[in-house]
Amino acid sequence: MKCEYCDIVNRESKSELLYEDADLIIAIKDTVLTPGQVTIFPRQHFTILEMVPEEILQKCFVYANKAGMAVFEGLQSQGTNIIVQNGLGAGQKVPHFAIEVIPRTEGDGLQLQWQPKQLMEDEIENVFAILKEEAGKIDLQKKKKAEQEKEVVVKDEKTEMKVVKEKGENYLLKSLRRVP
Repeated sequence: MKCEYCDIVNRESKSELLYEDADLIIAIKDTVLTPGQVTIFPRQHFTILEMVPEEILQKCFVYANKAGMAVFEGLQSQGTNIIVQNGLGAGQKVPHFAIEVIPRTEGDGLQLQWQPKQLMEDEIENVFAILKEEAGKIDLQKKKKAEQEKEVVVKDEKTEMKVVKEKGENYLLKSLRRVP
């Protein structure tokens, strides 16, 4: 399947680029919900939010915030909707993670409202138990990753050495990063 955002990255699509760097692109596409809608997406192809590396994801949201400020100031919008359509069930049409910043004014006719649904007590308890268990798994993954990052093994044909990271920046690790 062809990716509309990868086409923008490769300059094979009509879009105005507001900003680009090694990690992300901010573009105005030719099909939008309201004039001034801005799309922020990683340069590298990631289908859904969960696939995007944390540092790139963080940068995308920081730039979405900056784009939102530009929309408020430049277009005098009264508000913005910041939307991530993550997966088919959420209405994602392009298989590439993106953040949409949509300028809003009162009476613009765009309907993005929904009516909240009142959950039954057992539904709340069931959902809470499932999500609490999943959140616990996230903490375990972070702890495991942190433990793995404490020790760095450097190996070549002649030597093998282990360096244990300390609280601050380890001088030896800094030096090893410079070795090609």
